Parts: sequence; structure tokens; C-alpha cells
Amino acid sequence: MERRQMLKTCVVAATTAGVTLNPTARADRKTLPPIDSEKMVAAALECLTTRGKGCCESMLSAGCQAVGIESDLIPDIAMGLAGGVGLRGRICGLLTGSSMVVSLAVAKKEKDYAKRKMQSLQITGRLFDEFARQFGSCRCRRLSGLDLTTPEGRKKLNEQVKFRVCTRYVRQATKSLAKELMAL
Repeated sequence: MERRQMLKTCVVAATTAGVTLNPTARADRKTLPPIDSEKMVAAALECLTTRGKGCCESMLSAGCQAVGIESDLIPDIAMGLAGGVGLRGRICGLLTGSSMVVSLAVAKKEKDYAKRKMQSLQITGRLFDEFARQFGSCRCRRLSGLDLTTPEGRKKLNEQVKFRVCTRYVRQATKSLAKELMAL
């Protein structure tokens, strides 16, 4: 398949999937809207506690809203990362969601791929280190105290832990992400 035909196929597939393609999005790389940390925290908490989303979905949704990135795929693109990636209790969704937001925000500002990648990695690394320092772990199972592969673990998460435990992590991780976004 020729390059031009492949690109046309990708555009058709993306449009069919509900992705809005904005040809000027890459041209305006210099501006991000002002970041309101408290508004971002409120949006993440609302997504987590009221809309029933996971930590990664909540962080991705609030972060993208804050930096002016819209897509019908947000926050659903992060569904599989729930519960420490596929409910396996590994990396907290707040960190995977933050990494996705950072990558998108940096890409919105920086034209050069190598620079975008390095900046995204550096910011994500700082967020990871800060989270681990503040909470003693970056693992969902350790942070929540639950095995989310079991129906009992998921039930306890949705009835109690999400509101009593995870909200504390959401507040702090969102503030840390907002701080990094403000520095871009």
C-alpha cells in the first residue's frame, strides 16, 4: 500500500472511530491554557467518585481537560489500565494517567520528537519518584490493600476504598501533575 493510500485509510478509520481530526492542532504548539490546580483536582475526584471511573481514567480526563485536549476516546482509552493495569495491582493508574497527560501536553508544545520524548520521560520520572516518596509505593495493590482480581476486592474498592483511600492519592497526584503542567 502506498503511503498516501495508507494515510487516507488511517484518516477514515479515525473518523469512523469518532476521533476529531484537527489539521491546525500541530501548528499551535506554543500555548497551553492556564492550569488551575484546584479545578483539576475537583474534576479528577468527580470522575472517580461520581462517574465511577478508575484512577487512570480520572487523571487522564482531568488532565486533558486542563490542557485543552479533547477526544471522544478520553477517558475510555485508559480503561484497561484500571486496578494497576488489568486489575493486576501493579502501577497505580494515577501515574499511568499522568504519564499520558504529560506526553500529550508536551506534544502540544514541542515540535521535535526527540525533545518531546525526553521531556515527557523526565517529567514522568519526577512524578513517579515524588509519588513513591509521598506514599511509599507506586503499586495499586499495596496502596489500596486490595486484590482487584477478586469480586470481593472490586466490591470493597467501589464501596469504600475508592472514597476513603484513593481520593487522598488522587488529590496529591493531581496537584503534582498540575505543578508540572504549569512549568511547561
